[in-house]
Amino acid sequence: MNLRLRIGAVLGVFVAMNALFVFVLLWAYGVLLPAAVGGTVTLLRHGEVGISLLQSPVSLRTLLVLVAVFLLAQVYYGYRRVLSGTGATVGDGDHEIAAIVDRLAMTVDVPSPDVRVVEDDRASCYTVGRLTDATIVVTTGLIDRLDAAELEAVLAHEIAHVANRDVTLMTIATLFLEVADRAYHATQLVRRALSDPDELSTRGRLALLWFLPLVALTYVFVSPLLWAFPAVADRTTRTLSHTREFAADAAAARITGNPMALATALLSLADASPSPGTDLRTAKTRALCVVPSDLVAGDETEAIPAIGRPDDEPTRRDRVSTWLEGETPSNPTDTDAIGTHPPLEYRLERLQGIAAEQELEGTP
Repeated sequence: MNLRLRIGAVLGVFVAMNALFVFVLLWAYGVLLPAAVGGTVTLLRHGEVGISLLQSPVSLRTLLVLVAVFLLAQVYYGYRRVLSGTGATVGDGDHEIAAIVDRLAMTVDVPSPDVRVVEDDRASCYTVGRLTDATIVVTTGLIDRLDAAELEAVLAHEIAHVANRDVTLMTIATLFLEVADRAYHATQLVRRALSDPDELSTRGRLALLWFLPLVALTYVFVSPLLWAFPAVADRTTRTLSHTREFAADAAAARITGNPMALATALLSLADASPSPGTDLRTAKTRALCVVPSDLVAGDETEAIPAIGRPDDEPTRRDRVSTWLEGETPSNPTDTDAIGTHPPLEYRLERLQGIAAEQELEGTP
């Protein structure tokens, strides 16, 4: 399937999943629970049940409005939640990293994103945004680890996310995964109270104390309706992340004209990143990074590290070929275990193919 079509198909599934999630919650609390309570009372008093479950709790127009509000809320709160960890406000952008980002943004004719260079030894880079703006967060550890060409390639990768308009999509997708998981977890309050009451939070204890009938009905009737949403959201987020990473890699290679610089940058970052857990729901926001890694937290730095000189092209090709042939002792593919990103070897092979195509195009 064409990459654009695949992204469009996944996006369609994601929007439909959000709409279904909103509808299920409305139907469960607006139709199912009242029917269960009212039907039971009617059955006990009159020996019959006159309530139908085949009805919508709201009109179609109201449902569409509520779904739109739900999506917009994810854009707003997802952006604030992710960026809140970086601390400082956006600086004036008067440094070399911001200059590179400005130049790359002009190349693809998109508004230049804000840039935050965070003081942190971990090598990390990610972009978050919403409909009208985006922010690229870079750590000093990333600048220290990459040479000039690799750093430009990674920044071009992030600019490609902005140009492809998928920064907002992934911010929403990672937040919806969290919302779906927490919603299902909340419906399991009765089970958690029975299996491990000492682990209940104060809020959970109060809910059981004041709203026990509603909590019990939620566990019996609503929980089965929500159990599939975290798994489907997980799968959709993974698929969307894979397609957007491939697209951003290809775009970065075209923008810089140096696909092998991005390839060696990915190798360096994969080597530097600790292996994450195996459950995406424990590391939802790792899908926003150029390679699977935790989002950094800290203040914006005023001292930008010096950018290293780039390696020559043959050295990059040899390094990538050696890794793909399995001669490198440590295999960074372990960092792809949670599936937020495509396997590293697939990304490197695609970049190798793009480099070969560029060579053929440049051959007289």
